[in-house]
Amino acid sequence: MPRLITATLVARLMSDVGERSENNMLEILIKPSTTLANWYFWVGLLGLMLAVLNILGLIHPTYRVSWGGLFTFEYTNQAFGAKDDAAALVASDLIFIALAGGVTFLGARSLIGDGTPAEWLNSLATSKWYNDLFDFEAGWNLVLGTWLMVASMVFYFYWGIMYLGWIDPGVYSISISLMGLGLVLRMFASIDSDE
Repeated sequence: MPRLITATLVARLMSDVGERSENNMLEILIKPSTTLANWYFWVGLLGLMLAVLNILGLIHPTYRVSWGGLFTFEYTNQAFGAKDDAAALVASDLIFIALAGGVTFLGARSLIGDGTPAEWLNSLATSKWYNDLFDFEAGWNLVLGTWLMVASMVFYFYWGIMYLGWIDPGVYSISISLMGLGLVLRMFASIDSDE
């Protein structure tokens, strides 16, 4: 009998721990930290932009993307179809827009916090991030990291606009590498300033 009680208590404790960890994970995803909220917001905006470009037929010179095929690794359908004979708007476009919009909303909601959306948008517009481009007193890590992030965005948008290379893996890999290196250098700069 004591073994049964002990086993029951252990099982109940394990169940409580499992439920709490599931609730915590859901809460982390729905109420993200500032860093995760920034990722949600900007990646969600990128997704919305790509969805609109796909509907307009400007995402690639010859292809139209099927988001359902892309995210299921072509299990449900082909990921890329010829632009000439593909439908302009399909269900996967609407699902992708809803997902990207939801992620953008969750990020914006967390970033706005207790303020108003107008105050948050104003803080984005009046941000002095560009001072980091020439703030040599703060260190080379901050300056170089900021320049790499700007170069990443300029490169991606240049290739997207000039060559319709919005979904080109080569363009992505260069842009993401520059952005990642820039973020790491900026993090190093914040560590140096804390010490």
